[in-house]
Amino acid sequence: MAKSLRSKVKRSFRANKRQDSVYAATAAARLDRLHAKLSAVVSADVERDDEDEMEMEQDGDALLASDVPAQINDSMQVDGTTAGSSKISTHGPRGSRREEWRLSKGLAARPPRARGLNRQGEVGARRKAGRSKRRR
Repeated sequence: MAKSLRSKVKRSFRANKRQDSVYAATAAARLDRLHAKLSAVVSADVERDDEDEMEMEQDGDALLASDVPAQINDSMQVDGTTAGSSKISTHGPRGSRREEWRLSKGLAARPPRARGLNRQGEVGARRKAGRSKRRR
């Protein structure tokens, strides 16, 4: 009856497959791979932290009080720019998939707006007003 993957019955059957059947070896291999990746990342972070602490201890003796603000400003630079120098605009339209397609075909990103007049002398519209012609 229940078709959802949140169904308790389906979840219990999956758990049994992970433990008792052919899929158990695959699931165990996946867990081992993930564990190896995570342990490598953690050990690299620990080694890097140890190196940073040793460098800080060596440099801490040589630093003067006047050099501290300069060092803080240097650490705030990212890709050659300071943290507060410029903002990235997140306002306005961005290139949609349709615009990218039009540009790849050599067309304008957006089709030009109709600025002409219709037969009645009004501004021409893309869609005609009124009832749709096809009745359903």
